[in-house]
Amino acid sequence: MNSKKWLLILEMAHIPLWLLKDLCWLMNWKTIGVIMAIPTVLVAIVLVIITSKEESRFLPNLSIAFWIIANANWMVAEFFYFPTKFYSIVPFIAGIIVFFIYLFNRYKKGWQINQE
Repeated sequence: MNSKKWLLILEMAHIPLWLLKDLCWLMNWKTIGVIMAIPTVLVAIVLVIITSKEESRFLPNLSIAFWIIANANWMVAEFFYFPTKFYSIVPFIAGIIVFFIYLFNRYKKGWQINQE
């Protein structure tokens, strides 16, 4: 299977993983929620690595990875009453900064969409 198919599979798998993790959080299913957070974060990181040479996909994937890491930390902190919830602000802000860098780069290029 070529790399583009793997990328598509990972991108498509990522969405239900994320939704299932958040459903577990909503339903207060602690064990399953933590289990679901692991592949969700790992897939986000793998997507960042795979798309690292494609600016048009890398920066949005990096922003999403930061978001998911922050979100997973927040979930675990709420589940187990860890005092780490506030630290989620770091990856949330990093994700926002990365996304604004992406938007600025798109603006500089005249909002062209690269078909990489």
